[in-house]
Amino acid sequence: MLTLTRFLKKYWLSAVLAPLFMLLEVCMDLLQPRFMAGIVNDGIMKGDLGHIANTAPMMLLAALIGLIAGASCTVFATIASQSFGADLRQELFQKIQSLSLRSLDRFGSGSIVTRLTGDIMQIQSLVLLILRIFARDTFIIIGSLVMAFSISPRLSIILLAMIPLLIAFLVITTRFTIPLYSKMQNRLDQVNTVMQENLSGIRVVKAFVRSDYEEERFNQSNTNLMQASLKAAKIVALNTPLMSIILNFSIVAALWYGGMLSEQDSLSVGSLAAFLTYITQLLFSTLGLGNQLMTISRAKASADRINEVLETQADKLVPSLTNKCTPTIREGRLQFEHVSFSYDGDLEKAVLRDIHFTAEPGETIGIVGVNGAGKSTLVSLIPRFYEVSAGTVRIDSQPVNEFDPRELYSGVGMVLQQSLLFSGTIRDNICYGKPDATEADIEAAAKAAQAHGFIMKLENGYDTVLGQRGVNLSGGQKQRLSIARTLLLKPKIVILDDCTSAVDLNTDLLIRKSLETIMKSSTCLIIGQRIASVEHADRIIVLEDGQITAVGTHRELLGYSKLYRQMALSQQGA
Repeated sequence: MLTLTRFLKKYWLSAVLAPLFMLLEVCMDLLQPRFMAGIVNDGIMKGDLGHIANTAPMMLLAALIGLIAGASCTVFATIASQSFGADLRQELFQKIQSLSLRSLDRFGSGSIVTRLTGDIMQIQSLVLLILRIFARDTFIIIGSLVMAFSISPRLSIILLAMIPLLIAFLVITTRFTIPLYSKMQNRLDQVNTVMQENLSGIRVVKAFVRSDYEEERFNQSNTNLMQASLKAAKIVALNTPLMSIILNFSIVAALWYGGMLSEQDSLSVGSLAAFLTYITQLLFSTLGLGNQLMTISRAKASADRINEVLETQADKLVPSLTNKCTPTIREGRLQFEHVSFSYDGDLEKAVLRDIHFTAEPGETIGIVGVNGAGKSTLVSLIPRFYEVSAGTVRIDSQPVNEFDPRELYSGVGMVLQQSLLFSGTIRDNICYGKPDATEADIEAAAKAAQAHGFIMKLENGYDTVLGQRGVNLSGGQKQRLSIARTLLLKPKIVILDDCTSAVDLNTDLLIRKSLETIMKSSTCLIIGQRIASVEHADRIIVLEDGQITAVGTHRELLGYSKLYRQMALSQQGA
């Protein structure tokens, strides 16, 4: 957890001023019992009203200074904690952007959202707590000890006996609660995951009348979270009453022993009253410190989860964006040299085996195969979403891992199977990869993707605001906008991953004709479930169970590829 304190360095002044102002407030508070002791001993007991009149303004002044110091502490502590949380949240998000897909899959979207929100809020609240409440209680404990010893060293023996007992109790409680809070945050991850899946797939849920099933799923995750929370809460609940017993026993012991000293004239009544005030302040602050340690336990679990992400290596799947490499994509020649790939690195479980082919600039390559054959995985190796397990992927004779990531990503345009649009206008979505694109370029890309027509029919045209994930558009419209977004970049390599599945055959044909014109110098890979989407390709690769079983033109494959012929007959008829 201490590693995260580096985010406070920029705000060191606020982080230092906050406890200093709290120290001033505590000093003013610690003076009050002294003033009261003087009023009792020298004012009330001796009947000196002048002493009382002189002491009262001093008490008011001390209270006013304490009030101003406490308010200043709150201001500076808030500045430090909020700024700390914002910077930590920003760095965590940037780290997530740099991680490989394999790492992101390992964490899961629900867990990442929890870490970005709930876990950071826990750490942010802890910083505020430490700079204000924790600092106050610590200063009160130290100050009360000093003041109590200055009044009566003999009576202070009670504190020396009780404080180690309290500390031992707090340490034991904290050791039990940290694992429980970690388990509770993991259960919260599960709740967020179920909720995200439900919201993103709500149409499917309603279409298949599975609301009851989804409610049961959420109820199970919610119950697991509740049980984990209750288990942690039970230990925390024992903390206050047990510490209160120690607190009350200490006060009773101080009253008994203090009364004996008072009878022996070893301690005045006013001093005894002041001592009791200090011991009460000390023990209540210790009780508060114990409750805060429970918060620290929970924050410790959150800090571990945040550090787990921050310390994850941005491995070779996605190199640092600051890495300067010399190659640039000039022609777009693509080569797969005996490439194999496995998600867990075990080649015995490879989903792609010995893939070997070359795609020349300007050539269109179709890739077909049954579901699960490895088509999408194959093209994901080109922009290095995943790293090959064996073999080499080359662009212009250079291994893809030698390219600067920005060069690689800008030179390889992908239109994915699932069209993902962002909240904003249609214009914003089309020029997402090229924010400085001109209006003419945006319209040209939209026309090539056969999207300009339906865009102009909308009330606000290119300024139409889309809902989350483009919810106010049809599937085919979203696919065409995704294609336009890629065409605007004019990449040297274009990958169309079954991106026209939601458009009609006529629109599919028009899109392909536009691609032939606009991307005539680019290498184009088309993954298609429909034979009509790839039959005009220069070559077609047939994938079966992660291996290339046939390569040829549409006519050639009809003649000698059994799988291709079956797919063609099932879609087009004999």
